[in-house]
Amino acid sequence: MLKHIGVFFGSRSPEHDISILTAMRVFEGFRELPEYRAVPVYINKKGEWFSGAALADVSFFQAGRVEENLKPYAVEALSFGDGALFLHPRRRFFKKGKPLRLDLAFPCFHGSFGEDGTIQGLFEMAGVPYVGCGVRASAVAMSKIDARRLFREAGVASVPAFEVTREAFKKDRAAALAEAEKKFPFPFFVKPNALGSSIAVSRVADAKELEWALEIVFQFDTIALVEPAIPNIKEVNVAVIGHRELVVSETEEPRFEAAFQTFEEKYVTKGGTIAQSGGKKSKSRSRIPADLPTAVADQLKGAAVRAFRAIGASGISRFDFMVNAETNEWYLGEANTLPGSLQVHLWVASGVSLPQLLVKLIGYADERHAEEAGLLRPGADRLLAPA
Repeated sequence: MLKHIGVFFGSRSPEHDISILTAMRVFEGFRELPEYRAVPVYINKKGEWFSGAALADVSFFQAGRVEENLKPYAVEALSFGDGALFLHPRRRFFKKGKPLRLDLAFPCFHGSFGEDGTIQGLFEMAGVPYVGCGVRASAVAMSKIDARRLFREAGVASVPAFEVTREAFKKDRAAALAEAEKKFPFPFFVKPNALGSSIAVSRVADAKELEWALEIVFQFDTIALVEPAIPNIKEVNVAVIGHRELVVSETEEPRFEAAFQTFEEKYVTKGGTIAQSGGKKSKSRSRIPADLPTAVADQLKGAAVRAFRAIGASGISRFDFMVNAETNEWYLGEANTLPGSLQVHLWVASGVSLPQLLVKLIGYADERHAEEAGLLRPGADRLLAPA
């Protein structure tokens, strides 16, 4: 029987457009899997839901007048039942559309309102299996400071950081700046605690730049992290898929020209996510495997597995390490529970094609769903039982 997979993307997140690119890559893979029907479920920046086959083509979002063109695809309501989620299209000319059944959800969100456990909670309430991490793991991984506490408990070294809250910054700016300046020598980095894709990340060289950087972060988040600049830095990524049995990718070393991997280098320039989504001719700027001693690469792979387990991840995650290229000392920076474009290029280099990756992720989702469905859900039903 044809299985309907709801591919969810967009949302109110600052990483909205990146989510669209990831979804387009997923649709590309499903075109080679006739046993599945991929159903686009797009959420715009206002939180409105839409569904229609036209939304599976990136040209829809590049043509302009997107909001106006979306109107025929509006979703009026959702309903749950029989282990599925149903989309109810908006009435057109007094004609009620037929509800569309989704047997499994495939979220492609990035950042807030999707990668942070919010949409996962909806799927849990609906009783629908879904790809990727559950509510807890998604929420924990979204907060770098909370995830790093769990990493350290699991014996995985993580990047040290000092927290500056927006409340403290507003209350006494001078004191907050003075406290932050004492933690690490300039230059150091300032970034949001719960945002990805290098948005609002700054390398600061003095007190004035620190103040500007914090002002930028607090436009997006309520907590800023101040982190030391690791000397001779090399970023190395390791991806992990699975549920009980895990598969670890090759190591990847993204190449970038700035002091850190910027949004543009991560997504726009040749080898970034947009380039990778554009076809097979794109030449990646990453080195796979990373230029590391075998022993260090093995350490990072082992740390990725421990970190995956520490946050209770499932399905897929990517772990971003910072390595001192001279000493090979390393730290884990963060976990990405819905990595941009699913790290398809990394999995292909590791011997897993895009269609194979999608099938594996659906299998892990079904495995976790069946496991959790077998748990007892005790309640107080007898309180209202007839006397």
